[in-house]
Amino acid sequence: MRRFEYKDAKSHKFWEIEIEGDAFTVRYGKFGTDGQVQTKTFASSVKAEAEGEKIIKSKTKKGYAEVEVDAKTQASAEAKTAPAGARNSELEAAIADAPEDLGAWQVYADWLQAQGDPWGERISLGLQRERAKGATKTKLTKTITSYEADHAEALYGKALVALMKKDFAEVADVSAPFGPIVTATVKTPEYDWSGTAPNTVLAALVKSPAARLLRELDIGMLDHEYPVSLAKGIEAITKVGKLENLRALFIGDFEYPDENEISWVAVGNVAKVLPVVPRLRSLRLRGAEIKLGVLDHPTLEWLTIETGGLPSGAVASVGSCKLPQLTRMEVWFGRDEYGGNGKCSQLTGLFGGAGLPKLEHLGLQNSEFQDDIAIALAKSKLLAQLTSVDLSMGTMHEPGARAILANADKFSKLRSLDLSDNYIPDDLCAQLRTALGEVVMIGEQREPDDWGDGEDRYYSSVGE
Repeated sequence: MRRFEYKDAKSHKFWEIEIEGDAFTVRYGKFGTDGQVQTKTFASSVKAEAEGEKIIKSKTKKGYAEVEVDAKTQASAEAKTAPAGARNSELEAAIADAPEDLGAWQVYADWLQAQGDPWGERISLGLQRERAKGATKTKLTKTITSYEADHAEALYGKALVALMKKDFAEVADVSAPFGPIVTATVKTPEYDWSGTAPNTVLAALVKSPAARLLRELDIGMLDHEYPVSLAKGIEAITKVGKLENLRALFIGDFEYPDENEISWVAVGNVAKVLPVVPRLRSLRLRGAEIKLGVLDHPTLEWLTIETGGLPSGAVASVGSCKLPQLTRMEVWFGRDEYGGNGKCSQLTGLFGGAGLPKLEHLGLQNSEFQDDIAIALAKSKLLAQLTSVDLSMGTMHEPGARAILANADKFSKLRSLDLSDNYIPDDLCAQLRTALGEVVMIGEQREPDDWGDGEDRYYSSVGE
């Protein structure tokens, strides 16, 4: 590295250049600041050298004078210009799978330091603080604060640094015990929020070098303006490239009906998400207008869909899913009047069990065709591999209950069968308890609505 400085009555500036291979990196700005960094790449190392010498001559003509660079200044400059981009998928995966393993963190920190990535020193300092006590811990906290200030853009990226100086902490709740962000929740902090848009914060967060070890992400309400949509959140996380270490994703982290009605919040096209989260283990969706596309993922273990109305296309996606590692599935179907226009026949593939070889818990709930689900499940190949089943919150009455009783020998092998919050008559509830004993959970049962026209009306528990 070569360093040049310019000083007159009005200013004191510096300019540095490092020529390496077919590129050179310059750092420049006011004396005493970190300055700005730019890198240019050329067709060959010869061209890079020639262009570097040309720009050096230009600087000296303007009055810049070369100064000797000591080892400490050299190391500091290299750290500040080094991009926080060194990646090691194997070491990162070890942390994502066991974030409490301090040994895995230290190995990763050592590797990063060897690559010249400033995150190596930051993680190492964080680990030292974790083990320290008293005055030593306080001193390390001050050291970390100073280090982050000196390397802010390299560690967090320009966009996130700018937001951290504004209202980032009001929109995003993050956990970063050793520096890199491990978990994050992004949502609007209040109904009439007028600060930075949560989707802007989310986009900056997932693009940041600090998110390299992000393993859990929750996306809540991004705004409250009608029509309410979480599509911008999906867009933010799908534009960044692959989130290699994300293990758990919750789209729709809001309380209903306190924050909004469940069917008033459109989730959007989740099919875009699956390709960018190759090692995802848990996917949870809450809201309406859910699009799943081809539901095929190699590592997904938990799938939860909570809605007042699951569209027909999404029901078909569930029915034809290929999730070889899935052990737990919970799907709410909802009401036709709120978009739940699917049919039990679309789940034929699911009941065949070919796409779910490891499934242990199956929840097919909150459905207006709950009787059809019970009848189909009683006849299915899938039932034999399950340990627990949840058919609650729906419209099951005589037909579904009788199908379960007729196949009590199959259902009795389960550890639990939840039939609560349906419309099963008292006499059939008693028969179910006798046939299945402690396996079955009857809970509260509802009475159908009678509008005086002689027709009973049944509703799933969650709609609007």
